[in-house]
Amino acid sequence: MTGDAIENLKTAKAAVVQVGDGRGFIVSAGDERYVITAAHCLPHHPSPHLANSPTELAYPNIIGPLASNKQTIWAELAFDNLADDVAVFAAPDGQELYDELADYEAFTAAAMIIGKLPDVVAPSLPGIDADPTAFASALEEWTRHDADASVVAYVLSLNGEWQRCTVRNGGRFLRIVNQAGNHIIGGMSGSPIIDENGGVIGLVSTGDGDMNPSLIDCLPPWLLRKLDKA
Repeated sequence: MTGDAIENLKTAKAAVVQVGDGRGFIVSAGDERYVITAAHCLPHHPSPHLANSPTELAYPNIIGPLASNKQTIWAELAFDNLADDVAVFAAPDGQELYDELADYEAFTAAAMIIGKLPDVVAPSLPGIDADPTAFASALEEWTRHDADASVVAYVLSLNGEWQRCTVRNGGRFLRIVNQAGNHIIGGMSGSPIIDENGGVIGLVSTGDGDMNPSLIDCLPPWLLRKLDKA
């Protein structure tokens, strides 16, 4: 691993935080900071209503240092998608929660940028009951494009070490493969999936399965337009 890659991983780790019983990570949008996590890490989900006040969307003591059992940072829920298992926190309202806003801004200084996935999406294979000729053709196409749809990536283990893996771009979701014996386990939900440049490309949801949200595909457009990108 090059010196630049090691430094990229070190910088990225500084932006990983504890969110409830799981994890999250800080991303930048100019001077603004957002914390992205898995939606299932939230202790509750407010009823959908555009008239929800900032205090109704505020989560007290939801964020804290990585691996800490004491979370003291308040945040305001900005996005909650149960179908894709993605949630985003923003700074709390400064008029009603002035001190909490100051704490949030100080805590979220370190941040990641959004990385870039391969342009190629891995093709799907037909079921085993498919016509043999069609299956053989699909397998040939899958083999040809699989490498182009994959990228070297890293996920953070429970003991705080970056695990090298390969991530396959499935479009809406990413699949983590080739982890050299390392596996996603409980407590890693909400962890970032980062590329070799330290840019975040997805988050851990179901781990060794196929259902790890791609940020480019699962974050809302209004937020993607704002976030700093590689």
